[in-house]
Amino acid sequence: MPAVAAGELDEQERYDWLSAYVRTYLQRDLRDLANLRDLTPFVRAQKSLAGLTGQLLNISELSRLAGVTAPTAKRFIQYLDLSYQVILLEPWSRNLGKRLVKAPKLHFLDPGVQRSLLQRRGELTGAEYESAVVAEIFKQLKNSRLPVSCYHLRTADGREVDLLLELETGFVPIEIKQTARAAASDARHLKHLEDILDKPVLHALLISNDPQIRTLGDGITAVPAPWLLGAADAE
Repeated sequence: MPAVAAGELDEQERYDWLSAYVRTYLQRDLRDLANLRDLTPFVRAQKSLAGLTGQLLNISELSRLAGVTAPTAKRFIQYLDLSYQVILLEPWSRNLGKRLVKAPKLHFLDPGVQRSLLQRRGELTGAEYESAVVAEIFKQLKNSRLPVSCYHLRTADGREVDLLLELETGFVPIEIKQTARAAASDARHLKHLEDILDKPVLHALLISNDPQIRTLGDGITAVPAPWLLGAADAE
């Protein structure tokens, strides 16, 4: 949110602004979109989803946490998607010869809103950090109108890629780690993806809090999140 990111508000003022934004969204935007008479079930679902950001979407789990039926949970997710509160990162699964997880991954588009819903402050969790990076890349791609499709990738045996960018000529797989120093072990899931994908891997990226750009293997580069997302210079 520009008002929060501008740097003119202190921490408490930013928190209050985000809380007020959530209330405005519920009281005005959502009522216009969905015409809900009782907001309580939606509020429960919204808070439950805030706690599940960066995870595979499990409708049954969301229904249980929010106390609503599965069809209602799906409808609430659709409202959040249509109003640009969340994105559902679809799984890449064109390779029929591989056992790939086919559930979408949910990310809140604004980490401030997500954490305001949970009344959480302080350091981001690993899942929140992943969501924040994925959301920023997604927004920059859409604003630039680049012809890039976004997916996540996970195999049945636990191998995963947090963000898979598909271009006409190939893929850019991205792993996201909230670490202060990137290591080759952090990039292990970025190797040998040609065995799964149906186009070449153009280059693989590991995004982290490490301030230095590092080469972690053939075709794999670790880059600082602030540098990649345009917020700072790399060392």
